[in-house]
Formats: sequence, C-alpha cells, structure tokens
Amino acid sequence: MWKLKVRIFTILAALAAIVHLSNCSFPPHNSAGVNSSDGLTAETAPLKLPEGFRAIVVADSIGKARHLAVNGNGDIYVKLGSLKDGKGIIYLQDTDGDGKADKRTGFGDYEGTGIYIRENYLYASSNEGVYRYQLNSEGKVAETESPEIIVKGLIDRRQHNSKSITLDHAGNIYVNIGAYSNACQILDRTEGSLGRNPCPVLDSAAGIWQFKADKQNQNYKEGIKYATGLRNVVGLDWNEELNQLFVMQHGRDQLFQLYPKIYSAAQGAELPAETMYALKKGDNCGWPYVYYDHLQKKKILAPEYGGDAVKTGGEKAIDPVVAFPGHLAPNGLLFYKGKMFPERYKNGAFIAFHGSWNRAPEKQMGYFVAFVPFRDGRPSGNWEIFANNFAGTDSVVSPGDAKHRPCGLAEGPDGSLYVSDDSRGTIYRILYTGAKKNEDASPVSKNSEEISNNISSMSVSAQRGKTIYTQYCLSCHQVDGSGVSQLNPPLKKSPYVMGQGSKLASIVMNGYNAGVEINGETYTNPMPSFGVLLKDEEIADVLNYIRNSFDNNADEVSVKLVSDSRKKPGDK
Repeated sequence: MWKLKVRIFTILAALAAIVHLSNCSFPPHNSAGVNSSDGLTAETAPLKLPEGFRAIVVADSIGKARHLAVNGNGDIYVKLGSLKDGKGIIYLQDTDGDGKADKRTGFGDYEGTGIYIRENYLYASSNEGVYRYQLNSEGKVAETESPEIIVKGLIDRRQHNSKSITLDHAGNIYVNIGAYSNACQILDRTEGSLGRNPCPVLDSAAGIWQFKADKQNQNYKEGIKYATGLRNVVGLDWNEELNQLFVMQHGRDQLFQLYPKIYSAAQGAELPAETMYALKKGDNCGWPYVYYDHLQKKKILAPEYGGDAVKTGGEKAIDPVVAFPGHLAPNGLLFYKGKMFPERYKNGAFIAFHGSWNRAPEKQMGYFVAFVPFRDGRPSGNWEIFANNFAGTDSVVSPGDAKHRPCGLAEGPDGSLYVSDDSRGTIYRILYTGAKKNEDASPVSKNSEEISNNISSMSVSAQRGKTIYTQYCLSCHQVDGSGVSQLNPPLKKSPYVMGQGSKLASIVMNGYNAGVEINGETYTNPMPSFGVLLKDEEIADVLNYIRNSFDNNADEVSVKLVSDSRKKPGDK
C-alpha cells in the first residue's frame, strides 16, 4: 500500500484516493479536497462530534437520499427513495475544490435504496431488483440509459420493500428482501391476532439472498437464500477482516399496542432490540418466532406464538453480536477501513440510526450515527454515539420534529465519512482534523414543548376519544397527528379525516391494506380493523377527537352514524 499523508493537492491527492478505494483505479480530476480538510469552505454542519472531528455539508435538498457510494475521485452517487424530477440516482461533483458539490446530474428512473461500487461497476437497486452500470476511467457511469439487469422479479408488497445491497470479493452480491409483515400475524398489526405457523413470508422474503454480481437476469431460482429469519435489513456491509457478511436488523413493532396485557408502554418503547448479526450461509435469526431482548440478554418467544415476555425460544436461531435499544431504525452499516480517523476507529463499525417512530408515548430516539469498536473482526467494546444532533433538537416527539434523519454511510478515498439524510436531502462529510472542537459544531438550540391539546374546549366525546387515541392510534400516527413519512399517513388536514364521517368510520372499522395514497405520497403500513375491538361509541369518540385536533376542525360524528356505517359493506 502507498503510505501518503493526506495533506497534499493534485497528483499526491489523486494517488492517495486510488489507494484507498478498494479495487478501483480511476485517474485524478479536479474533485476538491478529496484528501484534505484544509481549505474547505463548505458550510460547517452543526453536529455533535468527538474532539478533533469536523463535519461539512456537501450537498442539500437533493431528494430522499438513502444509500450512497463514493468513487476514487471523491464524486458521490446517491440513491433516492423516491424519484426527483423523474430520476432515482443523483451524481454529485465538486469541481472547484471547496468541499461543496457544485454539479449534480440525475439518471435512473426507478426508486430504491441500495447503491455500491465494486471493480469499476456501480450497482443500484430498485424495489424489485438490481441494476449494474459500467464506470469509465474517470469513475463516471459510461451509459446511464441502458444498465444491465442483474436481478429481477423480487417481491414488492410495499411494506419493507427496499432492497439494500452489498458485495463480497468473490463475485457475489447480497440483497435484503424485507418481510411484508410486522410479525407474521394472521391479521397484520391487529391486537391479539395469532402468528401464522409456519410463516409463509419466509419463502420469498425476510432474509438475505445471494446472487452472482456479473450474471444478468437472475431471479429467485438463480439466487441462494443465504440467511433467513430477518424481518428487515436496511444496513449491511462486508467485513473484510473476517470475510463475512454483517447486517443490522429492524426489530418488530408494537409489542405494547398489540399485547397490552403482557407489555407496558415503557417495555413496548424499549423492546425488542435492534440487532447486528454476523452471518454465514444457512443462518436463521429467528423472526417472527422470537425476538432479542437486550435487557434480559435472551431470545424471547414472540407473543404471537405463545410468548409472555419471559419464555425463551429460538434454540436454533443465532444470537446477535451487538444489541441496541429498540426502534432506533439502523439504516446504514459501514466497517471503516480508512486512515484519516484515529487508530481506534480502524475496522470498527459505524451505524446510521434513522430514528424511531413507534416509541410513543415515550420520546422518540435515535437520529444519530453510532460506533462499535472491533478487534480481530469482533466487537471489542461498548457502542457509543459518534455523530449526533441530526435532529436539531433534544426532544423529538414525532419523527417530523427531526430536521435530518441519517440513513446511508460511505467512506471517501481519503478516509472521510459520508452520511446521507433522507429527510431534507443533505449529504454530510465528516473529517478528522486533530484540532480542538469547533464551537460552530455545538448543537442547534430549539425550544421544544410537549404537544398537548386544550382538552377543556373539547366535547365530552372527544375527551374520551383522546384516551382511545393514545392507546390504539398514537404509536403510528404520533402525538401531534403528523404520521410517519412513507409508513403511516398524517391526520393533519387529511381529506379522509376532514371528509365524510361515515367514510372515516368505515376506515377505522375495516382498516385498509398497505399502499394507501394521500396527497401524492404512498404509505406502506397497513391499518388493522378496529371494528371488533371497539364499540360504536368508542369509534365515535376517537373520530371526534381526531376531527377536532391537529389543526382539524370538522363536524362531530354521532354514534348512530357509526352504527349505520357498520351495517354497510366497508371499503377496505
């Protein structure tokens, strides 16, 4: 390996970039400061970082920036979760050397989350497959209009449908296929509904599939189910020390809401753990039959399969190598191989936590980048928060309060760390300078007050409805009715909420399938039926609370209207 100090411009900078980018050999171009933090005039990002680190804003407002990849010149490819101006991949270049991307172009007419560079190829995923683009001698996609189709026909049922990817050094690509279910219940996300056994989701989803990285038009038949029992993996990376796949699983939701006789609200907010697994071919991680409890340090039998929060299970399922508190949403995983950061970060794992939406009524948590030290390919210490204050506030009541939500991670050719944000479309670059902490990196101050409703001005029915809302609706639609982007629809000024009371009553009684569209945005989580669980009076109460809260001002509905709606066939 070349041993260059990353401090010099032009040719030395380009050589260092070539060395640090695995298996790529692109010639230099004027892509600013890829090997030095000196002279960078880009905006300083207000992140909380360890002593000696600095963060700058490379780009902003580029769309729902999911995962990203950086080529040998320091140019950035960003995969968008939804199209912007008809494009799903954004190519960012810094042509004047100030650290800010001043040139952006888009290509690819498909949504998705995964993007990766390996051996002069750019791989990018849609929600149904994986494409491959040839990179030219400058690390730029040679032909944007006709990529190779590497994998196609993967299941897409909208819930957990993003296909994250990573590659090994043996010509294989690994694709997450998330479960289109929360816990494989007979009625998804419905209180008390039992789990299906065996769970049919495991046949085509809830696991990692392995395909050949250079073979076109592969589908399930050509692929290998590499690991199973994983509800949804958004962050994954290849650990080069162990030559092994590591993944971050999103734990299941709503233990308290679905089983209030077993779990308290506090337990539901904390459990189950978000988990890191070191996978080998054929491994089973236990979903949906068990979950991992980081407090008891055990695999616990899921309540859908007879669990009581204490019974253990999953004797054949592997244990995680690291466990984190529940509902932090680990969306990015990166094993650091660079030389810019201090030695303790070498080969350690960075994890981008997107932030929770279902810890309510507790405060939402996450919205940071964590670090796990590794030695000899295994965790060697406790996890810690590395970069914080993406949210811009210490108190996130609902996800919409967070200004930024970290999602993807990538390592630059100089060893700097790039972080994407899919809320405001910001791309951050974190560098180590060795200097004292810059006061500009102090947290943004924001007066955050607990959101409350003026209950005394509400009708008696609406007052009763607030209690019902808190128990059954709050975890999905949030304290302030803002919902969760792409998952659970908002209740603020919603045409469904403000419209006909009979139609809203029908929705609550009958639920709806995943994929409802409101004001141009699709929400993927299904809503269960509450028609059996709640009486007509209770439904009227919660509707009256919703229709007169969250800046809504609609007429109240009567118990008779609800009763009449129950007698009619419902629109599901």
